[in-house]
Amino acid sequence: MDSRELGRQVLARRKEKGWSQEQLGKIANISRNYVSQIERGEANSISIKVINKLAIALGASPSDLSECASHSTLLIPPSLREYALQDNMPYEVIDKLVNLPKKGKEPKTVAGWRSLYEVISPFIDG
Repeated sequence: MDSRELGRQVLARRKEKGWSQEQLGKIANISRNYVSQIERGEANSISIKVINKLAIALGASPSDLSECASHSTLLIPPSLREYALQDNMPYEVIDKLVNLPKKGKEPKTVAGWRSLYEVISPFIDG
């Protein structure tokens, strides 16, 4: 397990929830300082028990956090998340939208994501 990638995954998921390190620490029953060390990739020999606590707190599976080194960590922009929730979009479609090459231009609003999806849906759904 790559501790830096684990830290990036924990940080990304914590920020998605809008939590502070202290809030995550309280929910996972670990110290804020340890959360900080994990997120910076400086914690050594993180036990599976701690990974399980973090996974439960973050609404993820332990493998989502511990196997993240084999996948690139991509954040789902808040406006895309909102659009996906509104339209009950399957994860596979969200993943395709997140992974689209955007050359620095990414929709910033729900309407922007909706417009993009309407244009490209025949190509990514079929």
